[in-house]
Amino acid sequence: MQNLTRLTDDQLVADFAQGENRAFDELLERHKLRVHNYILRIVKDADVADDVFQETFVKVIMTIKQGRYTADGKFGSWILRIAHNVVIDHFRREKAEALVST
Repeated sequence: MQNLTRLTDDQLVADFAQGENRAFDELLERHKLRVHNYILRIVKDADVADDVFQETFVKVIMTIKQGRYTADGKFGSWILRIAHNVVIDHFRREKAEALVST
């Protein structure tokens, strides 16, 4: 059993893509606080931040599993970009719902 804490993010992504789910657990542990705080700073609502956070990591999982992640040593930046896009999608949905309900 390998010590996952010693692996780089890109090594963990490669391991997860090969079916090693513990590798994703380590990635989540490494990045969850930074990503959640980033989302919370923008949306300013803990429940919304939790939902956006969950949606972000679902997109991360899907992208890696589909083989669309390109390892370039910048996993942390990549995941924050996904979080940012999910936040934008959230605000667009919110705006569309407000327009429909008026």
